Order: sequence, then structure tokens, then C-alpha cells
Amino acid sequence: MRAYINAKIWKSEDTAFLVDGNTIVQTGKDQEIEEAAGKGEIIDLNGMFVTPGFTDSHMHLASLGSLLDSLRLDAITDYEGLKKAVQKYAASLENGQWVIGRGYHESRFTDGMVLNRQILDEICSSHPVMLKRTCGHVAVINSKAIEEAGIDENTEIEGGRIRLEEGILEENAIDYVSEKLPVPSEKEMIHAVEKGAAYCNAHGITAVGSDDLLSLSSDYRDMLNVLEKLSYQDRLTVRINEQCRFGDPKQFASFLDDGYTMDVGNEFFKIGPLKIITDGSLGGRTAAMRMPYTDEPENKGVMTMDEEEIETFVQLAHRFNMPVIAHAIGDEAVEVMLDIFKENTYEGNPLHDGLVHCQIMSKAQMRRIIAMNLACYIQPQFIDADAEILESRVGKSRAKASYPFKSLYEGTLTSGGSDAPVEMCDPLAGIQFAVTRKSVSFDAEMNQEECMDVDQAIALFCEKGYETMFMNDEYGKIAPGYKADFTVIDQDIREMKPEEISKAKIMMTVSDGRTVFER
Repeated sequence: MRAYINAKIWKSEDTAFLVDGNTIVQTGKDQEIEEAAGKGEIIDLNGMFVTPGFTDSHMHLASLGSLLDSLRLDAITDYEGLKKAVQKYAASLENGQWVIGRGYHESRFTDGMVLNRQILDEICSSHPVMLKRTCGHVAVINSKAIEEAGIDENTEIEGGRIRLEEGILEENAIDYVSEKLPVPSEKEMIHAVEKGAAYCNAHGITAVGSDDLLSLSSDYRDMLNVLEKLSYQDRLTVRINEQCRFGDPKQFASFLDDGYTMDVGNEFFKIGPLKIITDGSLGGRTAAMRMPYTDEPENKGVMTMDEEEIETFVQLAHRFNMPVIAHAIGDEAVEVMLDIFKENTYEGNPLHDGLVHCQIMSKAQMRRIIAMNLACYIQPQFIDADAEILESRVGKSRAKASYPFKSLYEGTLTSGGSDAPVEMCDPLAGIQFAVTRKSVSFDAEMNQEECMDVDQAIALFCEKGYETMFMNDEYGKIAPGYKADFTVIDQDIREMKPEEISKAKIMMTVSDGRTVFER
């Protein structure tokens, strides 16, 4: 028995709660909970704020852990900084090993650098180099990487583009090159998952919806075996609802033939929805648009899959009682998915079919999403970078209707995530951006009519995340009978200035009754 007393509990007048093993068994005032604990441990939280364990409803856990050990580019602002970072990382490698980095954002280049093949050749010609944009949908490679990957002017990739002279890869072309890289060992994959989980715990996260199966290997069985092993060895500190992605319907059919579908697994690793990627990103101008980009009039982005293949995936998933969630950022991709869901989603959407990102859309499309009761997986942290580019990319009219987070939250099942490592997972930052819709990196904001209140934003990363993942019967409340997954924050974020919420500190994260992070 452990009693947690002297707390401010979200959505409760109580100040204390009692945990027996991995379950909350009683809530109440300090004295009665202390008495109920008997000889058990008493933990005084000194007036700190307690919420259910935070969730991140869409991320890439293994990729996050892998990035933490690789070349991070999110702080790069100019050529000299890039040169220093790449050369330092290359010096740690053996001859011939690839330099892989991620996280650059051209809007942060203060010297106007246009990152391309020629610049990478200047910086590092002795190793093959591939640097991914923060979104992961665009990458730059040097000449040695082009040679190693066997790319020439005749190379064509379905659902992807190669700009050979510039060394730019878009969408499926990145996968084409990534498949040439050595597959990490099982030990390396385990390390990546555990490192990503520890990062989540340090940010108050106890459950994630995570797309991992193809993150470090093109054979989904490699990562599936790792995740199952970790869960059955009781080594996971976050609950993983796996958002399963596959290279083609045949690979998915093989997975289903092996007996996998939604809810197969245990309390720390379960199969969740099928995940498909239908287009690219706004920042990379690869999100599929109905009309051209305002700042690139010849470009409408990229659909990474054709409609027939998408529908095959959806029908196959539903035949085995498996939900489908679709990455759809551009309004063309949104339209395609709405039409396919209209024909294939069960009435009332009991499986929680849905859209990931929910960025560029018309008001009519938003109304269709709500009418169909589709689940929406939003990333408020995207506002930081995208507020500065949104209007220039898509024009005033489309910008006004886009990122309608409050409207979606109030109209249908909507949960919050980070898409880590696109953004580093941080629910407090996500809550701040959902409330303010103001960038902290740039002097920019998005439609203020879509600002959420703090309680709504907390729910995005608590209750709504668990509901989206069909976990809300046992998780998402500080109440008797619910699992002891909770987060302790140094102050009540409801009483902070909205623009300072991300400065609050996670003091403790408890998962399944175990303290997995403590400051």
C-alpha cells in the first residue's frame, strides 16, 4: 500500500489517493487515506498537481530512441553549425558507415542556406550522408550516398520523387535509400525502444500510440519480436498501442494470417489500428493538395498510395476487426480518405477509424469528419513551426480553415500527440500550443478562434488518448478501480499563464504502480 497525499488532483475535490500494487483503491482527504494506508508508505506531494498518466496518441517510439543516439539537427541554424555537427559525427564512425541525421528545418537557417547535395559534398565526401528534414518526408543526400544507393537519372520511385541534381529525396524515395542501410541488431532495436520509453517517462507519458513495425527494419517481424519480448519480460515502462504499418497489402495479409489483429497482446503491448500513410508534409510541400501550393504553383504534393491500394488495406483490416488510421495532411489526401471511409467504415465508427494530423482541410471536410464520427489524432506542437509558413504555403482562405483543433475536439473523438521524433514528445508543450496557438520560435500564430481551454487540452493528452486506444475502462482517471498510471507536475498548469505552461516540470511519473521517473 502506498498513500499519495497533499495533492491537487485534476477533476477531483479529493487531495489524496491510495494505491495497492498497480491499482488505485481509494481516493479522499489526506487523513482518511493515511489511515487507510495502515503501515504502508506515505508520499507527501506537497501540493503538486496530479493528472492521469499522459498519453501520446501518435508517435514513433523506436525512431525516437534511435534519434536520441544519432545526429540531431534541430538546433542547427547555419552552415558552420551543420558542418561542425556532421563532421564531428562522421569522425565517430568507421570508414564507409552512413552519416544519418534528422531534424533540420530550413526556416531556422539564419544565413539563408539552401541545403542540397553540393553542400553535403563540401562538408563530408568520405561517408555516405543522409539528413532528414524534421518532418521525415524530405531528405538530402550527398554524392557518395547516391552512388551507394545506386541512384541515377533513370531511377523512378512510385509514390516518391528524386531531385537528383540537388540530392533531394521525397516520400517513398527516402524508404528506397533507407532499405540500402544495414538493419540494426536486435540488441540495438531493444536499446532504441527502451531509450524512447525513458524519454517518454521523463515527460510524464505512460501510454503511447506508436508506429514502429517498419521504423528500423523493412521486415515488420523484427520489431514485432522485439516489442513482444520486452513486454513479456516486463521491461516496458510505457504501454504501447501499436499502430501497425506495412509495405503492401500482402505483407499485411501475412501479419493477419499469423493471428494478429486489434487487442492481441498484453497490458503493455497490444496491436492497435492499421496505419497507412497517404501523403507527405506541409513543410516539405509534399502533402497532397486539391489546388497547388500558393508559394509553388506547379506543385500539388504527393499521394504516396493510389486509391485502390488504400481501399484494399481498409477492407482487409475491417474484415479482421481492425481499425484504420490514415496519415492525411493535405486536403486532397483528406478527401480521398473521407470518400473511402464513407464506403467502408461501420455505422457509428465503433472501431475508431480516423485521420492522423488533420491539418489542411476545408470547413466542409471538417463537417464530414464530425458527421462520420472519425477519430482525430492531432499534434498541437506542429503549430510552433507551421504557424510561420501556413499562409504562405496555402493562402489565406485555406489557412483559415486548417488545424481546426477545438472544433474537432468538440465534435468528435480527438486526442493529442507529438509525432515524435518529428517533434520531441512533450505533453506540456502540446497543451500550451493547443491553448495559445502561438509559435515560440517565430512571431506567428494560427486562427485564435480554435484555441482550446486548459482542461480541454489536458484531456487531449489524458482521457481522450486512452479513449482513442480503447483503454478508458481502466486508465485515464485518478479513481478507485483504475490502474495507477499517473503524472505529478510541480504546479497546477491551469493557474499558469498559458504561454508558460511548457515551463512546468514533471516531478514524477508512475506506470503500473511503479515510479518510472522522479526528478
